[in-house]
Amino acid sequence: MRTTFDILDVLYPLLNVSAVRSTLNTGGKVYRNSRPVDSVVRDIVVLALPIAGGTDIDVQGCTAIINCHAKDLAPGRPDDTNLDAMAAAVIAAIEGYTLSTSYHHLEITSQSSMADMDRPGWSYASIRVDCTIQFIP
Repeated sequence: MRTTFDILDVLYPLLNVSAVRSTLNTGGKVYRNSRPVDSVVRDIVVLALPIAGGTDIDVQGCTAIINCHAKDLAPGRPDDTNLDAMAAAVIAAIEGYTLSTSYHHLEITSQSSMADMDRPGWSYASIRVDCTIQFIP
C-alpha cells in the first residue's frame, strides 16, 4: 500500500525548485504538511489528504492540497499579484511533471483564493490536485 508520504515524496521535490521558490520573498519556503505558526513571509505548503487503501489494490488515489500564503496588502485586501504568481508557478510545475520510474498521475482539479481564518491579515491561493499512484511491490 502507498501512503500520503509517497504522494508528498513526489510533490515536494517537484515544487521545491527555483522556479517556484523565486515567487517567495526572502526566507519563504516550501513546506510539507504545515508552515511555522510564526512565519511572516510568503510560503507554500503541500499536504495530502487520506489515501484510498485496501488489499490487492494496484492503483491508489488521493487529493493533495497546495496552499500559497501571502500577507494581505491591507485589511481585507489580499496580495493578488503575489498569490497569482505563486499559484502560476505551482501550476506550471505540476503541468510540466513527467513520469519517472513509477506511475504517478497528477491532475489539477481546482484553484481558489481565500482569507486565512487562522491568521488574520493573510490570504492563500489553494490548488487541489488529484493524485494517482501505482503500487509496485
